[in-house]
Amino acid sequence: MFAPLLDILFPQETCCICRKPGKFGSRQPWCQECTDKMIELQCSCSICEKCGKYLEEGETLCADCRNSPPQFEVARAVGPYEEPYRIATKVLKFMGRKHLAPQMGNMMVKKIQQESRFGKIDLILPVPISRKGLQKRGFNQTELLARQISKELGVKMDSTVIRRVKETPSQTELSREEREKNLLCAFEVTDKKRVYNKNILVVDDVYTTGSTGRECTRTLLEAGAARVCIITWATGKGF
Repeated sequence: MFAPLLDILFPQETCCICRKPGKFGSRQPWCQECTDKMIELQCSCSICEKCGKYLEEGETLCADCRNSPPQFEVARAVGPYEEPYRIATKVLKFMGRKHLAPQMGNMMVKKIQQESRFGKIDLILPVPISRKGLQKRGFNQTELLARQISKELGVKMDSTVIRRVKETPSQTELSREEREKNLLCAFEVTDKKRVYNKNILVVDDVYTTGSTGRECTRTLLEAGAARVCIITWATGKGF
């Protein structure tokens, strides 16, 4: 991704989140007020020790992780899936504003560096998009984020190691049980040698029920991966 070139070709005159006028680009896609709000929300609640979802005060694990512990080592997100994080997700994903990806990816890197349980990372994998989604959108937003994370961490990113083999309907309106059923056996590893005994970082934009992350993890571990961690831009609530 050539962020400086994007800034020249497509200069932004308003904050991508609140529409405040000014000069914005890949290094500063949103205004200071939105930045301050993001920082405030990051510390608004405690988080699940395992999956990173936001919790009620006094809890250490979300209900999902208590009832069905996930196989991944740890999952973390930059912030909760609320404004302005939610708006940034939609602007990148549905409006095609790719210049947001570098800053979002950089913030995801900081979150990785703050959590020691991510440990050594050998390979970075974006969650694959469905064929229909790729045809409609023209790009995979998780791949854009993964490329930036790869650049900052100096770790190889590969978008071909895991692929989606099952066309699934949108997850948006589905319950947790429906999402899990929807994604069952939806992914496969294209070459097990490339993941064997590797510490893998899976990149996604949003962690809600965790169904996508859990199924990607199961697929990778069955293919021989040593451990799997997950990083997302935003996450839901665990209560």
